[in-house]
Amino acid sequence: MSNISEVFVIDVSGVIEYRDKKHCVCVSVTSDKYLLINTSHRNIYDDFEIKSADYAFLKPKNRFVCCSELHEFKSDKIIKSVGNLNRGDMLKIIDKIQNSEYIKKKDKDSVVAELNTWLLNSH
Repeated sequence: MSNISEVFVIDVSGVIEYRDKKHCVCVSVTSDKYLLINTSHRNIYDDFEIKSADYAFLKPKNRFVCCSELHEFKSDKIIKSVGNLNRGDMLKIIDKIQNSEYIKKKDKDSVVAELNTWLLNSH
């Protein structure tokens, strides 16, 4: 079972074109929703940079959390857990999802509610 803020290497073959593995961060446990972590910035992804200095699993370079689309992956797609995003980066995710022009309102509402519950319970 996933935890919110947990980062996984996920098997995305057959789901994302030209890829077989990808880093993703869990943003909803109840609906198995994840955000992709990309190697490069693109405005269409409504992304933000996370620093490799903050995360051993990103070494040696910074990455970008794509906040324009929620992806659903079942637990059988998870290859391994590699860590968690810090609270500051998770706050950026909450803000990006709340203000997203791309994510459907019903998905946004349920994911933000779950993220806010996580926020209240995290230290």
